[in-house]
Amino acid sequence: MGRSQVNYFDGQFSGTFDNTAFKANGRRYGSPALLELFEIREAKADSVSVVFDRQGKLELAYQDSDGKVKTEIFEGVFVRSGYYEVFLRNERKEIPPAFPFIYSRCNINRLRLALSAQGDLIVDNEWNESGNILFLGVGDKGRRQSYFSRRQ
Repeated sequence: MGRSQVNYFDGQFSGTFDNTAFKANGRRYGSPALLELFEIREAKADSVSVVFDRQGKLELAYQDSDGKVKTEIFEGVFVRSGYYEVFLRNERKEIPPAFPFIYSRCNINRLRLALSAQGDLIVDNEWNESGNILFLGVGDKGRRQSYFSRRQ
């Protein structure tokens, strides 16, 4: 999606969005629900409220199948390019540090949030769960953009 079609939000933003994506780029990696992108897998909510608190933390509120409202808080930053960025995991280990041919391990899961020009929530998810020992490498990495409709 081009930058002209993206609106960035600040710490004053709040809105409610569908939990199910209506569109996903990078679909070969699947199309998880909004709460699943934030690694909240047990919830069965229809919609999710997105609010930023005074400290710039992201607050997700949803009503679970048992009728109780649950809230999850995530620490992130508003980056210069306008996105709100959250690292759910950000671990990297390399031996030696400059050229990791002996051993390396990555466990990264990053989310970037923005709004479309139509007011829909865009979540850009990039992950790297890989590692290697000498010449043997294993793991998975990828990137997807998911779009969630705003509720009135």
